[in-house]
Amino acid sequence: MKKIMVLLLTLCLALSLSGCSLIPGIFGNKGQSVKNQAMTLSLAFGQETGTYSGKLVQGLPQGDGVFTVSATDDKIAWTYDGKWEKGHFQGAGETTWEDGFVQEGNYQDDLLNGQGKEYLDENQLVYEGNYTDNKYDGQGILYNYYGDVIYQGEFNMGYYNETLAERKVRLDPFKAQASELTYTEIYDNAKNQTGKKVKMTGRIYQVYENYENQQYFCDFLMDLNDDPNQMVQVYYRLNSGEKPLVENQMVTVWGTVEYLYTYTADSGQEYTVPNVEAWSVE
Repeated sequence: MKKIMVLLLTLCLALSLSGCSLIPGIFGNKGQSVKNQAMTLSLAFGQETGTYSGKLVQGLPQGDGVFTVSATDDKIAWTYDGKWEKGHFQGAGETTWEDGFVQEGNYQDDLLNGQGKEYLDENQLVYEGNYTDNKYDGQGILYNYYGDVIYQGEFNMGYYNETLAERKVRLDPFKAQASELTYTEIYDNAKNQTGKKVKMTGRIYQVYENYENQQYFCDFLMDLNDDPNQMVQVYYRLNSGEKPLVENQMVTVWGTVEYLYTYTADSGQEYTVPNVEAWSVE
């Protein structure tokens, strides 16, 4: 009997020193490595089904790993490559969407928290600064399509957070450089992606719906000069306390002409219009 006990103790000691265990849970679970394994994960922003390559511990991603979600009718494909903890993005990582958009930085419970960056593609930096739960929050810098600094300063959960005096200091030099162009000139500048600074006046035709957690966006279509045949799409981010814009409202926009945007109306007809990144809407 003593010999059997000695043999068992010797075997257990050998297994412990080798870092292996024939009995799961006794000496710890070092996990396994998998490649392109199908799985569904419950993440902070919803349940996602995709394929995972990396380390698994107790059936969940742990350590370094890559998770890819394929495109569906209402979602584009994306990939997260980075650190994991118990099936959640946790630590340094990067998320890349099939349209080229990239987020990178420090993740906590699947969302960017702390320092990070966003790119329109691998070469076009659009934001760098602090995040709270995937929203710009704290100090940061927002760039336009051409790399110009739109805003540098404090953000409040996605909103700009500047005083009226600070806003005036930021916008006055831009307004002084902006030109009033005809619709044809705006269209041509968008087609050639010149980055022209413009001043436009018109009526808001449609305000886009936003996700509930992105109320700081107020993007819209407007009829330049109140002419429905002169449609322009405008991207705009609100300042803290600024009221959202409404349809049929007359506004003046100061912004940068970016590119031509093609969309399909409810009628099924396709339209191509200039896109303008607004610095101010009044």
